[in-house]
Amino acid sequence: MKMSWIKRIDINARHIKTEDDFHDEIEGFADIDGYGRNLDALYDVLSESNDLIVIENADYLQKNLGERGEMVLRVISDAAENNDMLTVVLK
Repeated sequence: MKMSWIKRIDINARHIKTEDDFHDEIEGFADIDGYGRNLDALYDVLSESNDLIVIENADYLQKNLGERGEMVLRVISDAAENNDMLTVVLK
């Protein structure tokens, strides 16, 4: 039987000023070579994840990134909705 460990990933959105900053955070925990650093790649990574992702100060994504921040949150929510193994907590 293959054991799959759940990893907790903490992201503090207060420090994310650009979309590149956000992708830097994701790339830091994504164990995938060649992460595409775009919203499609983000969805792909999250749709296969079994991790717990906690985003502190999630409202800063919208404050700092505007419409792109809303899109990031939508992609994260869609991935969590379609992947029962992924847990996302927005604080």
